[in-house]
Amino acid sequence: MKNKLHRGWQIFATFLLTVVAPLAGQSADEPTYARMPWHLVDLWWDLGEDTPFESYGIGGGIRHDGRAKVKLYIAPIGIAHLNKIPFYGGLQTQSDGYTKSDRRLRKIGRGTLMSMWGERSHDAIRPSVGGLCQSSGHEGDFVSVRRPYAWTKGKYTYRVVRMDEEQVDGKRHTWVGAFVYSHTKDENVFIGALRFPSSDLVLSRKVASFVEVYGRAIPTEKIPRVDVVFSNLRVGGKLVESPPVSAIYPQGVPDYANAMPREENGAAVVLIEVGKSVADRTQRRVRLYPK
Repeated sequence: MKNKLHRGWQIFATFLLTVVAPLAGQSADEPTYARMPWHLVDLWWDLGEDTPFESYGIGGGIRHDGRAKVKLYIAPIGIAHLNKIPFYGGLQTQSDGYTKSDRRLRKIGRGTLMSMWGERSHDAIRPSVGGLCQSSGHEGDFVSVRRPYAWTKGKYTYRVVRMDEEQVDGKRHTWVGAFVYSHTKDENVFIGALRFPSSDLVLSRKVASFVEVYGRAIPTEKIPRVDVVFSNLRVGGKLVESPPVSAIYPQGVPDYANAMPREENGAAVVLIEVGKSVADRTQRRVRLYPK
C-alpha cells in the first residue's frame, strides 16, 4: 500500500508539472501550451562548411521597443558549436547573475549574455568590468557571462571572437569573447569571455538564431509586439553570401511569430514579426532562402 501511495504521488506530481504548470498565467479559453520557455521561432542557417574559428558575427535589428515586463530573449546566436561544444548569446529584457566574489543572485534588467555548456568551473568565466556571471546545472551544466545593457530598438551586431590562450593541466585552452556593437550609438560592448578546452577551435557549419519568451507562463496577448531582423552573417570577418536558412516553429508553443525573407539595401535579410497571432499554421518548417 505504501508503494502504491508513493507511486500515486509521483503520478500526481508529474500531472502538476506537465499539465497544470503550463496553464499558470494562461487564460482559461487558451490551448494548453508546453512549459516555458517558448521558442517562438528558430532560424537555422547553413554556413556551407565547418570553419577554423577566429570570429563569428550576425547582425540584428530591433524595431518596436517591446518594453512590456515580459521576459524576451533575442538570440542572434541561438545555438552554435565550437568543437561540438554548444554555446549561445544575445539580448534579454530581464537578466540576472552574480559576481565571482558574491554569489547572491541579482536582477539586472535588460542585459546581454553568452553561455556555453559542458562546464561548471568559475575558472572558465571571465566577466567584463561591472559584469556578472553564472554557473548552473538547471539546463545542463553551463557557465555564462552577463552584463547590464539598456538596449532599445536599433541596429546591433553580436560577435564572438577568439582571444588569448591558457595552459590548464598541460592542455591549451582558448578564451572566446562576446561583444555587442550598437550601430546607433557607435559603441562596442564587451560582455565577457568563456574558456573553451582546445586551441584548435572549429565553428560548426549549422548555426541558429531564435526569439524566445521565458520565465513564468503568460497569456498570449502579453507576448510583446516587436520586429527582429537577422542578417549579415560573417565568419572570420568575411560576409557569408546568401546562406540557406529555414524557419522552424516548434510544436506546443503559441503561433505568435512569423519569419519572412526580405531584401533591404540590396541584402537578403530575415524579418521576424513577434506578437501577432498566426492563424491556422500548417507548416512547422519553412525554407526561406533559397526558395
